[in-house]
Amino acid sequence: MKEFKVNTTDEGQTLLRYVSKILQKAPSSVIRKALRKKNIDLNGKKATGSESLKNGDSVKIWFSDETFEKFMADAGRKTGPAIKIPKEALTRFKKSIIYEDRNIAIVNKPANLLSQSDDSGEVSLNDELRAYYSDLTKMQTFKPSICNRLDRNTSGLVLCGLTTKGLQQMNAVLKDRSIHKYYTTIVYGKVNEPMNLHGFLTKDHKTNEVRVTESKISEDSVPIETDLTPVSSIKIDGTDLTVLEILLVTGRSHQIRAHLTSIGHPIIGDPKYFTPESRSFSDKQKVKRQLLHSTRVKMPKISGDLSMLSGKEFEAPLPEDMNKLLKYRVR
Repeated sequence: MKEFKVNTTDEGQTLLRYVSKILQKAPSSVIRKALRKKNIDLNGKKATGSESLKNGDSVKIWFSDETFEKFMADAGRKTGPAIKIPKEALTRFKKSIIYEDRNIAIVNKPANLLSQSDDSGEVSLNDELRAYYSDLTKMQTFKPSICNRLDRNTSGLVLCGLTTKGLQQMNAVLKDRSIHKYYTTIVYGKVNEPMNLHGFLTKDHKTNEVRVTESKISEDSVPIETDLTPVSSIKIDGTDLTVLEILLVTGRSHQIRAHLTSIGHPIIGDPKYFTPESRSFSDKQKVKRQLLHSTRVKMPKISGDLSMLSGKEFEAPLPEDMNKLLKYRVR
């Protein structure tokens, strides 16, 4: 038998999920059978697995040492991050933290960094997050995780869960769209008035590109909505640009980039959604990536342990490549 004590990091998980993380190699059928036979109990009582765990709860698993050896991976053992994170990356990560408390962190992701790992094996923001907070989660089943993703070359605010409660709450406000996410971008051409854009987005999974249309063109087409407000104008060598504040109402892959191109105002530097004119201008100005930055988030009303976040706003400063063009603002 082994006993596991739930702490604040793991609080809020269901018992079934908690045990599944401890016994990572065990089929769910084995865990459910053990619950039925009371080979797994919660605070000394029979449990179903659906119970929400609290700080201080005792979880006892009545397995032999051989069975534990068979089903346990690295959960509950002291291990380092799976990917080696350079010291300079962790130093940069520390400087990128805009806000942190016991449950969440909000960080300013730089351009040219993956939000989550892919098949390339490159270090991602999620890898850096887990390495930076590794001392917080030693001996626990929960691992910190980012809650929203940005394209590799989109910079700005990313929400992160440091505990189960933090992750669940941030995922909830993202899912119900009660959190307001604002972006700053610089687009080709002059935009004079605020716009509320509607349309349908269809993704081509083979090319990882999306298409925005006024009406639904396939069963995969999903409705999108984007609000934009002109902030200022830029003029460089006779070319008009506009700085926009974007409120992302729906959050689809490449939504802002494709939606702006669909109305004739592609983002400067965008290598995928562009017009010949915007591409030519971007090349002349040596812009290396789409100038899109997640600038500000405004929290909705939140109850419970994260109520102190209600109504708060968090902002990330614009990166250097965007500020370089802002020097040419005419209004």
